[in-house]
Amino acid sequence: MRTFQFSDAKSHKFWNIDAQGTSFTVSFGRIGTTGQTQTKSFPTPEAAQAAADKLIAEKTKKGYVETTPKAVAPEAEAFEKALIENPDDLAGWCAYADYLVERDDPRGEFMQVQIALEDEKRPKKERDALKKKEKAILEKYEREWLGGLAAFVFEEKSDDDREDGLEHYPTRVTCAWQRGVISSVTVGRLSMALAQVLAVAPAAQFVRELHVHDTMLGYYGEDVPDQPRPRRKTPKGLDRHNELFELIGSPLLANLRHFQMGHEIPNVDGWCDCGVYVRGLEHVVASMSRVEVLDLYCKSYRTGPMFALPNLTHLRELRLYHLGGREWQGISPVYRLDLLAKNSAFANLTHLLFHPHQSEDSNEDHTDMSYLPLEQVRALLRSPHLKKLRHLQLRLSDMGDDGIRAIVDSGILKQLVWLDLQHGCVTDDGANLLAACPDAKRLERIDLSRNAVSAKSLAALRKAGVNAVANNPLTANELAERQYLREGDFE
Repeated sequence: MRTFQFSDAKSHKFWNIDAQGTSFTVSFGRIGTTGQTQTKSFPTPEAAQAAADKLIAEKTKKGYVETTPKAVAPEAEAFEKALIENPDDLAGWCAYADYLVERDDPRGEFMQVQIALEDEKRPKKERDALKKKEKAILEKYEREWLGGLAAFVFEEKSDDDREDGLEHYPTRVTCAWQRGVISSVTVGRLSMALAQVLAVAPAAQFVRELHVHDTMLGYYGEDVPDQPRPRRKTPKGLDRHNELFELIGSPLLANLRHFQMGHEIPNVDGWCDCGVYVRGLEHVVASMSRVEVLDLYCKSYRTGPMFALPNLTHLRELRLYHLGGREWQGISPVYRLDLLAKNSAFANLTHLLFHPHQSEDSNEDHTDMSYLPLEQVRALLRSPHLKKLRHLQLRLSDMGDDGIRAIVDSGILKQLVWLDLQHGCVTDDGANLLAACPDAKRLERIDLSRNAVSAKSLAALRKAGVNAVANNPLTANELAERQYLREGDFE
């Protein structure tokens, strides 16, 4: 059976044809549905095949892209399996490229060209010739190699008004090729159709980095037009299906080394306007058995289940920005650092960075509540598993001078090289504790900007040999009003 797909701004369709003997069967419909089936018979097998070939030519002329999985020889399958496991094995890539060249597969030459371009010491004339060849090969074969992804990569990129009055948001997919395969995919807006293709596309099996800026659900809310029905079940406890859920259990997620959700980064004063909501994101991350870097610039998921995941044993860097929550929404207003601290899966973590949403909940005295309170920070500092941690960022925390004392007493400064405590309530007393701590001198940088640290105490820190900064200190009124807890994402 040969399979084909067609996607544009208005529809996402499949068309399959299976020629057997004197007949063929055609199935077609919207992606995500069972569609319709029709069978036609002919006097001879030759007539059936000729009619099938004619239909295939008509469909491809209309823009349908073939997605039929190609048979993979055992040797090729062994190469691919080994390279997915160890993508940095240059010798393995070279051997696989030679194997493909010997079988007249153009991917082999493309691999060889890209591998050669990794050597920046080659003469400029030689590199220019290689780049020209690289471009020519990709222009000739990229659509074929992309398979079902081609319709999205070459999609119209403009935001046009649809005929039904709704605005059309393109998926804006870009792919980066490295060593002859797709190594990175960036998605502007993940649609259901795109997610379903990514989940099964052979072209996506080597992808190591996936950057998703948003989903269509985030733009359309409850009414998502022209989207196929979900193929996967919505995780238990959730009442809405996010496009990301279509990737759960896929080879793509299993192979990822770097995953980014969202793209808004706070500016120098901490403000940001993030509109990326991903309830249930922890269920998606649970499928990432090899992930090394998580950049989560989004909100609405829960830190408790996320920090308890057992599969994050390769994780080195975790950036968690913009996440907020209120009790009545079912999302804890406190980051569960205690669960992270207990989880041995985080033993390889070197970078841990938090910049929460501005405070959305209140304490019993009606003051703004911090997502990073002192008791949770203490639990983190006492973790027996975070021995490799080098970069620690705890912004918008009300731990204050007691937090500085906990940091000093924990001994974590012996291993850190970077400590970022911007947007907090540390005063001169806390700065003096750091100045008196010999381990603080080891750090490359301590950032106390937007705390209540005076120029005098900053000077004392630097005189003691501590490389600290404390830009734009809080005024007395800002400190009293807990302004520092509002210097994050405000949507």
